[in-house]
Amino acid sequence: MNSKEQAAAFEKLSRLKVGALFMAMGTGKTKVALDLISSKIHKVDSVIWICPCSLKGEIEAERQKWHPELELDIVGCESIGSSDRTYLALLDKVRGSKTFIVVDESLKIKNRNAQRTQRIIGLGENAEYKLILNGTPISKSYCDLWAQMEFLSPKILGMSYSRFYNTYCEYYTRGKNKGRIRRFVNIPHLIDKISPYVFEAQLDIETTKIFETVNYATDLDMYERYKEELFDVYFDECRDDLNFNAFAMKLQKYYTENSDRERVISELIDRINDRVIVFVRFVASIPADAHRITGAEKAWQRKETIESFRRGEFKVLYITYGCGAFGLNLQFCKNMIFAEHTWDYAVREQAEARIYRMGQGDRVTYYDMICTDVGLETLIFNCISRKGDMLKTVKEEIKKCKGGAKEWVKRI
Repeated sequence: MNSKEQAAAFEKLSRLKVGALFMAMGTGKTKVALDLISSKIHKVDSVIWICPCSLKGEIEAERQKWHPELELDIVGCESIGSSDRTYLALLDKVRGSKTFIVVDESLKIKNRNAQRTQRIIGLGENAEYKLILNGTPISKSYCDLWAQMEFLSPKILGMSYSRFYNTYCEYYTRGKNKGRIRRFVNIPHLIDKISPYVFEAQLDIETTKIFETVNYATDLDMYERYKEELFDVYFDECRDDLNFNAFAMKLQKYYTENSDRERVISELIDRINDRVIVFVRFVASIPADAHRITGAEKAWQRKETIESFRRGEFKVLYITYGCGAFGLNLQFCKNMIFAEHTWDYAVREQAEARIYRMGQGDRVTYYDMICTDVGLETLIFNCISRKGDMLKTVKEEIKKCKGGAKEWVKRI
């Protein structure tokens, strides 16, 4: 083991058949998981490691580094959800045999209604040993935990989702928000239920995080006109309801594209004068000639790009949140620019952890690009900064606004 936390995690979970490694990004949870598998390998017939497709190459590299003797069937969680052939082959494999199943980035199974989640829980019902890994097990609410614990064992919580909801959530009983969560209750009771099966660890490295905001500007007159046009498209006047997801995504894409942001980023990169990672939400935001990781690349191309970046063959690497926020070890770089902001603070934390992790010996600096005077940009940034739920915040603000959605939109 390389740390006391890793040793403690192994000591606790090696005694159990099911467990959760909720260890901060960069603390070595993949190695702990491999150590746990190795300790049980004589008791199982096969090992299935389920993870986002973008992580498969990273997991294989970790296997070769720490436990080359282990045989892992590494499967993308997306494939289990979308491919009947993949799912049925795995189901056939786990039935009638002793299997160890690992679900890496277990937040990917938080949605209990998703076919992916239901299938993975079904696979787990036939497994001898089960382990989940995540640095951020809760993205938006404590409800994210239900499916993760259900995969490990229904006995941990001992309740259906509806009972879980009624036990730990206080919700509105009337009005437009009827059925929506108002606040969470009885959380100490929930923690008591899951803690025997969970090991948690925070990252403790001797380096500093620095955050800097960098402003850029858009044409506000054009922005206001486009915002009004979008509102007419996405506002249902009969229901007094705004499709905020679609509205805000289009608006965010518009003001980032129609601004001086590219010039400001270029000047910032020149000022940094070192390797830098640039996170974007939209692939279209990446300059045509830029080195990138977007999910469109094959595993070998992705690996080759990272190695070239590591060797210093180029200084700027653009990455999309959906592909690069999880599983990449980029601690050889110490600078990161958030050119566009995700709405999910868990994704943001994962992105930050690509460079702030074990092995990072330098001070790390994060640069947040902020579009000056655009209210939506400020709203997104504030929600991420305080780990808030974007959609919940918007609904609450609209509710407080006397003029409803139409008046509220004028403020952003």
